[in-house]
Formats: sequence, C-alpha cells, structure tokens
Amino acid sequence: MMEGQNKIGAALEQLVKAMKTSEEYVHFQQIQAKVAEFSGLQQRIDEFRADWYALQCSGAEDLFEQIDHVEELNADLRENPYVQEFLAAELALCRMFQRVNWTIMQNLDFDTSFLGG
Repeated sequence: MMEGQNKIGAALEQLVKAMKTSEEYVHFQQIQAKVAEFSGLQQRIDEFRADWYALQCSGAEDLFEQIDHVEELNADLRENPYVQEFLAAELALCRMFQRVNWTIMQNLDFDTSFLGG
C-alpha cells in the first residue's frame, strides 16, 4: 500500500510542477502581480467575483435583472484592461484544473453521471 501512495505522491509532485510552469499558471501569476500594484483593485475584483458566485447559486427568479444590476454596478471595473485580463487568466487556470480533474475521473472509470457528464 505504501508503494502506491509513494507513486501517487511522486506523480502529484510532477503534476504540480508541470502546472506551475504551464502557460495558464504563469500568465495568471503575472497578471495577479500587476493587479496587486493598484491599491484596492484586487479587493474590488474579489467583491465582483463573490457577487457573481452568489448570483449563480441563488436560483433567483429575477436572475437576469440581478445580473444586469451587478454589471451596472461594476461597469467601470469590467472596462479596466487589467481586470479583463485577470478574469480571463483566472478562467483559463480554472479550465486547466477542470481538465485535470475530468481526465482523472474519466480514466479511473469514476461514475460521473450524477454530475451530468
């Protein structure tokens, strides 16, 4: 049993190293550092992301109206090219994580039917 855990641990270390050197991760780190140069910008991005997450989980009947409201409140933020690049880089990184997870689950015959996949 220990040998299998050692192999998995070693493979995970290799995977993490590969992910840290991936284009997606490197770009995300670069734009995150750029955003950090502007006082309060990361906090505004985090608030915007939290609002979006809450909307996605709400199941509200007036969802489109609420989306419009969040968009209006954050119009200036969304126009900032650093914010646009940050959100795009974050999305690319999340998609990489999803790709890794799905590949593992599919290749281990993990039943994902309950996830709609």
